[in-house]
Amino acid sequence: MNPRVSVPKIFLRGSRWYVRVQVPKEMQGNLRRKEYWVSLKTSDRTEALQRATAATQKKRREISSVYRRLAEIKETIHELTPDQQTALGREAYARHVERRVDVIAQFEASQFTKLQDFTEAFAQSVDEIVALLRQARSDTPHIRIMAHTLMQENNVLMPEGSQAFQQLLQICADTFIEAKRNELAHLRGKAIHEDPNPHYVDTLTGAPKGFVSLGDQLAEPPQPIPRLTELMEKFLANPNKHRTKKTKDSIRGYLEVVFQIIGDNTSVSDISEATIEEVRDLIMRLPPNFKKLPDAERLTLLEMAEAAERKGMSKLSPTGVNNYLRWLMTFLAWCHRKGMMDRMPTAYGEIKVADPVRKEDKREAFSSDQLSTIFTSRVYADQERDSSLFWVPLIALWNGMRSNEICQLDAADIKLEENVWGFDVTHISATGEDDKSVKTGSSIRFVPIHPRLIDFGFLEYHGSRPSSAKLFGDITRGADGYYSTNFSKKVNRYLKTIGTHGPRHKFHSFRHNFRDAMRKGRVDPEIGRALGGWTRSNTDAFDIYGNGFSVEELKDEIIRVDYPLVDWAKI
Repeated sequence: MNPRVSVPKIFLRGSRWYVRVQVPKEMQGNLRRKEYWVSLKTSDRTEALQRATAATQKKRREISSVYRRLAEIKETIHELTPDQQTALGREAYARHVERRVDVIAQFEASQFTKLQDFTEAFAQSVDEIVALLRQARSDTPHIRIMAHTLMQENNVLMPEGSQAFQQLLQICADTFIEAKRNELAHLRGKAIHEDPNPHYVDTLTGAPKGFVSLGDQLAEPPQPIPRLTELMEKFLANPNKHRTKKTKDSIRGYLEVVFQIIGDNTSVSDISEATIEEVRDLIMRLPPNFKKLPDAERLTLLEMAEAAERKGMSKLSPTGVNNYLRWLMTFLAWCHRKGMMDRMPTAYGEIKVADPVRKEDKREAFSSDQLSTIFTSRVYADQERDSSLFWVPLIALWNGMRSNEICQLDAADIKLEENVWGFDVTHISATGEDDKSVKTGSSIRFVPIHPRLIDFGFLEYHGSRPSSAKLFGDITRGADGYYSTNFSKKVNRYLKTIGTHGPRHKFHSFRHNFRDAMRKGRVDPEIGRALGGWTRSNTDAFDIYGNGFSVEELKDEIIRVDYPLVDWAKI
């Protein structure tokens, strides 16, 4: 679908169509007008619509130009941009052409009897003009008059001694020479001389190229400031960063909250340290899952915070608050690199909220008693072996795989490699769908199935599944495209019902158990990273085969993982 283009509203007055152009409020006092009616010079509505936008833009430029003259507003320019140089050059050349004398009439009025003699004399005078201007470095009284005329007509000021003024003198001299050379070409019966300047001259006809004067360019209404959410989408689309849809949606969720506080129409260049502090202070007052509060769509963030405080609700954790701040600062750093901000308003380290809880203490491994509670609970006591609730926790505990890595497995991902059964953790789906992802490059790996899972009957379960199906038929993809989304809700609800779920104990705790068990079993650290799909400390992706670990070596290490104090009687 093509994007909609905004067309000014047109009005029929008599037999002609008009467009109404409003005068900006700040200009109305000087211009003594609130609006102008501009004739589109047609009685045909379709034709009027086609002309409306250009007519409106032209009138707005005129309004701005007249206002600047009346208010004696002159743009001071110290260095001309290439586009400004081109506009001034084309205007200067056009004025030379307008004032050009008829060289044939000049010959007829001269004392010369032969056109050839007159032409040779004219050519000599052009050469003398060029030599004089080169010797004077384009700074002669005549050229200065031209320069000041151009500045006056464009309502700009270029201070003498500035680079802009020197550029303007050069432009005036170059276009004057160009005009004289073309007059000489006309005497010789040619439309244009041999080496015309393509910036200013139509090289086929010798006519001036079209232009919008510098004054009109400066009078253009300022470009609308891009909304922060528009910039956010460009930030998320950055091809230098590979982010999954889930990650992008998560970042979008954080930044949209931040932009509600700052104001979506705020210029990114106006965001200051005080602005970021305001964001931090308000987010610190919000409760967890504040977007799910009753009437959340109707309330402002401030109203949500006040309502939560009246009810004595808990507040977002420092980690939760810092997630918003971290992505805000990452977004601003991108804007700074793109030249949208002169400087960063502050550093993340200066604005983040201090967290009294160490990172390693935020999630705890389940205790042996908790694991016994889990694996003797109803699902295991009733032998619900066709349920994902039966196998996914076991795989997480014994093989240390992430939740989504397990939930998205295809039946075909259970493979026999070098006579060892294992999980082929990959982003490529055997079902032909684009429904799998991995967290990092090091997540792609082959993990030997722990012998205890085989003892528990996992291969029999696998054999019961169709080879072209997902491994767990009762797990559906969430709205974000991840299989773990819906399963996480399901398993955490189950853990709550059996009393093993808490602030520091969630499904991810199984992965902590696995890491602890590797330490206790003295698993080789490098092979441990390979088994768990962890990156090295330098954040380079950990390539299993590239680092020389055979399947047999991986198997020999994973069998060291054990949980001797857990009750496995129900399995």
